[in-house]
Amino acid sequence: MFFISWGSKGAFAHVGSAGILHCNRCDHDAPFAKMIAYRIRHIYWIFRWITDRTPYLSCGNCGAEHLADHDAYDAQEVRAAIPFWDRRGWTVGLGAIGSVFALGSIAAAADSAADSGYVQAPHVGDVYETNIAQLLKNPEAPMMLSAMRVTGVKGEAVELQVANTYYTDWRGVDRDLDNGKAAAPDYYAQDRLVIPVANLKRMRDEGVIHDIRR
Repeated sequence: MFFISWGSKGAFAHVGSAGILHCNRCDHDAPFAKMIAYRIRHIYWIFRWITDRTPYLSCGNCGAEHLADHDAYDAQEVRAAIPFWDRRGWTVGLGAIGSVFALGSIAAAADSAADSGYVQAPHVGDVYETNIAQLLKNPEAPMMLSAMRVTGVKGEAVELQVANTYYTDWRGVDRDLDNGKAAAPDYYAQDRLVIPVANLKRMRDEGVIHDIRR
């Protein structure tokens, strides 16, 4: 089950000096500090934003707090007083998500470039995750996701073995490859398929070959 962690908490920050003022609480003239109280709202403590800013003055003699007018505070001073993580935490969260997507895009591009090289120079033992339905005239199903293993490379031709089973979801093929099931001798049919190496690139470009394991 998926849970969203969210909430809020109160915080305060010292904005600057308000000079010497008279405190009605302790009846003394004392140095006062300009303060700002605010509420941090968050989702997973990563996406954070500020609400409910309340300016107040704090007596340096007794600590009494007195409400102040927003107009008496310089907006730039208030921004500088509140920690960046509290003020702009939501941008950091978005930046982190953007970085994940960027890294994913870079990894995908690198994987695609590697696959392009693999189909142009196949090696014995390469496994192609393939939709074999696209290779058949009358397929049993529109999606027959399976594996083909390179068993030989002879000049400009490549020899392949096709798996005995197929799935309708790539996760089935990935699972067989990851857990070693696809390494068993009886996982593939005994018949061999021989095609030109040049056909592999076309199959990759047209999406017949989905991924390559080397």
